[in-house]
Formats: sequence, C-alpha cells, structure tokens
Amino acid sequence: MPSRIVSDRRVTERDDGIELLFGAAQDLARQQGKLSKRIQACPLHSGLERGLFKLRSTRNTLIVALPIQEVREMLYERRKLACQVIESTGIEINAANPPSLERRKVRVQTQDVRALAWAIGHGKRVPYCRTRRWAVLEAALLLLCGVVPGLIYLSWQAKRRQRYRRELQELVKRWRAACQPEPPASFYRLYGHQHQ
Repeated sequence: MPSRIVSDRRVTERDDGIELLFGAAQDLARQQGKLSKRIQACPLHSGLERGLFKLRSTRNTLIVALPIQEVREMLYERRKLACQVIESTGIEINAANPPSLERRKVRVQTQDVRALAWAIGHGKRVPYCRTRRWAVLEAALLLLCGVVPGLIYLSWQAKRRQRYRRELQELVKRWRAACQPEPPASFYRLYGHQHQ
C-alpha cells in the first residue's frame, strides 16, 4: 500500500479519532490474518502506544500491535469507502453544515447505506468490495481471447459480488440488533474533510 501524507489537522475529537482508528486497526489485522472473526478486540483496552496501535482483548491481553502509519492507511481506505457509500446515493455532504442537517440526508437512505455509515463512523467491521475500473474491458478482452477465460473471470466477479452482498446483509442485521443507531458526527466531518 503506498504511503500517503496524513494531515496533522485534527478533524475529530480525540475519542472519536481513537474509535475510528480502532475500526481501521481491526480491518488491517483481519486483512493480515492476525484477527479472526471469533476473536473480539476491546475498544476500552485497545489504543495508541509508542507509534503502535495495540488491539487487546476484553481481558486486556495483547492480540496484535500494528504500526500506526499502516492503521492510518487503512483509515484512509475506510474514508474512501464512506465517500463511495454516500456518493452512490447521489447526496453531497458538507462537513461545514451542522450534523443534524447532514443526518437528515442519510436518514432517508436505504438500510444498507445507513448500516454502512454507522459501521464506518463507529469503527465497526465493514464489508469491502473494491470496484474495478476496467472490469468490463477486462471481461471483454478475456472473452475475445477465449470463452473459458472470460467465463472464469465473470464467475469470479459474480462470486465477489455475492460475498459482498452476504456480508452487507450480516452488517444490516447487526445494525438492526443495535436498534438502528445513526452514525456519529465525526462520520460527517471525516467525509467532508475527505473532499476539502
């Protein structure tokens, strides 16, 4: 993952920022195979320590220590996901507006969008399905090269989309079980900051 310059300008309150980093650290640890779905990290015991973000269990035992720069990179990916989620609805969020105004825009969206916004804003696990810009062109070229490679590629893409839909449905269930909370104000500030 290429390194990006992260602004030192504080966009959120410290506690909100730690919560967002906690979610990014969990995503990074899962991606690296250091945190399985069965293991739960505890936000109360996890945090920043000497350039590392340490994920700890409810018993305060260390699960994994991750370099803070890599966690910030994952947070950047989560911000991009937030942008995609919001832009896919056709609404534009302005971080300068009061959160109550922006909440109304999200409140009328589908449950998928509302659950994703909640999960991103609260540092929860989120499903990823990166859009491939050249997917249609790649499929067409593979079909021209031969029917079998093209069909294999299309089958792989369909499986990715099915897995994403399944993970998104699980997220919506978790969101409903949590009484359908709204994303925190920091979600809107982060989204607006992404476009400044």
